[in-house]
Amino acid sequence: MQEYYLNSEKKICLMALSEFKELEGAYPHKRNLFRSMNPVQYCKAESYGDCLFGTMKIPRALKGRVTYIVFGFYLRGEELLLIEDGSFLKTCLGRLEKIIPTECSMHQFLVMIFEMLIEDDVIYLQQQEEKLASIEEELLKKIPEHFYEIILQYRKRFSAYHAYYEQLVNLADAMQSDFGQILTDKERSLWQLYANRVERLHDHVELLREYLVQIRELYQSLIDVQQNKVMSILTVVTTIFLPLTLIAGWYGMNFPNMPEFGWKYAYPVVIVVSICIIAGEIIYFKKKKML
Repeated sequence: MQEYYLNSEKKICLMALSEFKELEGAYPHKRNLFRSMNPVQYCKAESYGDCLFGTMKIPRALKGRVTYIVFGFYLRGEELLLIEDGSFLKTCLGRLEKIIPTECSMHQFLVMIFEMLIEDDVIYLQQQEEKLASIEEELLKKIPEHFYEIILQYRKRFSAYHAYYEQLVNLADAMQSDFGQILTDKERSLWQLYANRVERLHDHVELLREYLVQIRELYQSLIDVQQNKVMSILTVVTTIFLPLTLIAGWYGMNFPNMPEFGWKYAYPVVIVVSICIIAGEIIYFKKKKML
């Protein structure tokens, strides 16, 4: 367990989940928080009048896969407990320790932590938008072989962030409404600013999801155009050789009274006629821009 002090009265404790389970003292509803963290399902906050606690599940995209950072928080009076088995919060507290004012309340400090969780998300979403634009440009040049695998990775990523921001909006709204009786006007306004920022991120992810759908539709259109070209070529080839098939079938009947069989120039004439037919069809198809 690590302890940080904003001043002589305000204390922040960073601990592992096992340490929180063995924690002694009057911590109402501690079991509820412990159950919520086994495992953490989503971001939420709950208030019971004498305490406030919640869980956080933060998506992070690494090498095409979505992983999650999870932690819990428990606020009672001027004491804030942060529960995590990793090192993410330790890094955050190290950064905040240098800039946090001593007159900061616990709710203000909690907002600062939540703000730190999303401070780089705008840049990340802009990078994702640029990558989608690159995929669209490459798609117009050449259809990739594993397009649907790439799209599936982006869809999973955006779905995770979409749900995450929606949960944060609900959490911030709950802080302002249900828990409003324990917040000052300044703290409530900070939560409102946080909610507005998360809503903008949520809208940005929504636009990226729509952009992804448009790219998938473009891919399907290009595939349809390519298939139509192939079918058009096959149709033209079949049409070109159809008269030759008729000629071959006609003179393959071998009836004894067919006069062409007794004519010594019949074979070269059939060859010339076949060539003329093919040439005439090619000229016709070119005029109709089918070749």
